[in-house]
Amino acid sequence: MEIQIIQPTPKKVVQTDTNNQAGVGLYGYIKHRKVEGVKIEVMSDSGCHQSLEIGKDGSFSGVIFLPIGWHKLTFKAIQEGITIKQSQIDQVGVGEIFVTAGQSNSANHGYPCQETTSGNVMALGLEGWQVANDPQPIATGEGGTPWPLLGDQLSQKLSRPIGFVSVGWGGTATHQWQPSIKDGLYSRLGAVLKQLRPNGLKAILWHQGESDTMLGTSSDDYANRMEKVIRQSEIDIGQSVLWFIAEVSYIGPDYQNRQAEIINGQRELVRRGLAASGPTTDELVGEQFRYDGIHFGKVGLEIHAQKWNTCLSHYFGW
Repeated sequence: MEIQIIQPTPKKVVQTDTNNQAGVGLYGYIKHRKVEGVKIEVMSDSGCHQSLEIGKDGSFSGVIFLPIGWHKLTFKAIQEGITIKQSQIDQVGVGEIFVTAGQSNSANHGYPCQETTSGNVMALGLEGWQVANDPQPIATGEGGTPWPLLGDQLSQKLSRPIGFVSVGWGGTATHQWQPSIKDGLYSRLGAVLKQLRPNGLKAILWHQGESDTMLGTSSDDYANRMEKVIRQSEIDIGQSVLWFIAEVSYIGPDYQNRQAEIINGQRELVRRGLAASGPTTDELVGEQFRYDGIHFGKVGLEIHAQKWNTCLSHYFGW
């Protein structure tokens, strides 16, 4: 006999609910020529327990409710009161999940790569969950982001796992993120939102605007385009979604006269009640903050992470 566990996967983080717990989906199957009379018992090292029936095809599924923190899950195949096989998933977390999106300074285009040191910060990639060291999976680029640093700061403050899903794409403007574009950039965001069902996420952190500054996008166009993105995100995840919109517009000294339009568009989303205000990063100008004049270097990444930490902590009362 063999127990195949499909869900949860190792290092997975699930969004906690208002009761400081989460229902973690369980799914798998057993390979055995005779499954009659066999049950699957799932136990966590925190004392939680769930009993699952096995279908005629050998599959089992259900939900186990776990409190905030990391858990080891043991799956036991039991027949006539005797454990005949068992398997384990060593690290399943209940905590806070953030989806990060936008353009290059939300993706892997900073320098140098950052690493999480707490052991409590994970990232979702195409092949499952992993430690959230840069470069972040899914997002473009091979460099650094503020997310491992932010994750460590939040984990230390909240004493819980933190998960990131980074889908940013360098050099992109709002018109390229429109949900109406078949197989466009929004499809990356929509896909991960559907994957995070039914538990959802804490918030989407949007850091974008530089390309719209360069293109001369008006404040109305910026706000109207992003409103479509926000409303589609709620459809895809099946619930309301909290968005934080950073105030971002700097793309170099040649375009400073266009920055106000983008900032006004970002603020308009807050005025419409569609989003909360994210951090402002336009003042981080110069080689001490941006290694190539555009993308954040070591100090810039550290300040960027701290700005998100301050913003989120103020909003949520952390």
